[in-house]
Amino acid sequence: MATDYWSVERYRFGLVIGCGLLVAWFTPFPLPVVIIVLLGYIVWMLSKLRQLQNWLTNGYKPNEMPDSDGAWEQIAYLFHKAQQKSAERKRKQQEVLIRFNQIMSVLPDAAILLDADNHIEWSNKAAAKLLGIHSSDQGQRIETLLRNPDLHKFLEANSDGKVKFPSPRDSNMSLRARLLPMPGGARVLNVRDISERIQLQQTRKMFIANASHELRTPLTVLMGYMELFENDPELPEHLQAPLQQSREQANRMQQIISDMLALSRLESQETTPLMGNKVDLPQLLNQGIQVLRDTLASNTHTIETMIEPDLCVCGSEKDITSVVTNLLTNAVRHTPAGTRIRVRWESDDESKACLSVEDNGPGIPEKHLPHLTERFYRVDEGRSRASGGTGLGLAIVKHVMQWHGGKLMMESKPGRTVFRACFPAERVLD
Repeated sequence: MATDYWSVERYRFGLVIGCGLLVAWFTPFPLPVVIIVLLGYIVWMLSKLRQLQNWLTNGYKPNEMPDSDGAWEQIAYLFHKAQQKSAERKRKQQEVLIRFNQIMSVLPDAAILLDADNHIEWSNKAAAKLLGIHSSDQGQRIETLLRNPDLHKFLEANSDGKVKFPSPRDSNMSLRARLLPMPGGARVLNVRDISERIQLQQTRKMFIANASHELRTPLTVLMGYMELFENDPELPEHLQAPLQQSREQANRMQQIISDMLALSRLESQETTPLMGNKVDLPQLLNQGIQVLRDTLASNTHTIETMIEPDLCVCGSEKDITSVVTNLLTNAVRHTPAGTRIRVRWESDDESKACLSVEDNGPGIPEKHLPHLTERFYRVDEGRSRASGGTGLGLAIVKHVMQWHGGKLMMESKPGRTVFRACFPAERVLD
């Protein structure tokens, strides 16, 4: 098709040159005639070029398309087709954008598109409902609309974590926000209403705390009577074993209640505590290990230690003691006789203080590791009950470490299981 168009142009140009030479042949001034003819052809080409320019400037209107043939027709046609394709692409993009906005508008979570300087570029309807941010707020900095210090620190840190804060529209509504990075430095602030979830958690915590507290008194009375019966010299011999088992189960129930109350207290403390007091962890470890050697681990387990004697931390001594007790007793209770346990308390390369309890037992299947810190989760229910565990120890350890800004890490394979609790550098006293 392109060859046909240029054939017309060559024919037209040849016709102009031929006519010009023919006229020049019969005139006494051939050169001026040829020049005039060529200038006329150039003027005609410029007029066609101007028509094309005007048509392009006026927006490719079909009824104003230049009427011509040859290469000019093809050029106008190609521009027209390109404009149609562009309009079709814009139409499809507009449909996709409308569909996207419709989908985002029905989502319950607020979504706010921020540039690298926290200016609002776009927001959905949920943002207006939860945060009071409307589409008319585009271009403003989000800090001027949401005056919450925790949220401001979260945005400045550009953290990939989450932050909780009250809704600016309703102080009884609790929100949780997180940042989703996008190319070019832009970010999406995703905000979710977690009021119902928090209310359910608080209700559950209150129920557990109240139930545990109410169970303590009757259980104490029962244990008192069982102690009287055990000390009665006239107690029949056939009742001694059942009474002893009842006393053991009552003690276990009392331990469960104590752990549930401790866990409920830890879960209700959502913020990091003050630095607290100096906790002599080497002394706690030495005392706890000696107690194990005299009781649970007597003649069954070998305990090796590597403890930095002057490495202390700041925090709650009561809670940190529960970390030491739970990690040590778990290593003994949930491993067979003959197991070697290594206890290390040392600082790492990042100046953190880490307590690691390692054993060479059979290990824990990988599928159980993510669930070990859940309430009452047991890898082997029969063995856990036989060993006297409550199923709450690691949950308590996790919450104590989180409350102190630390972390509990676990890894296991056959022949090696390690529980590692690390305190942050700012809590370390060396």
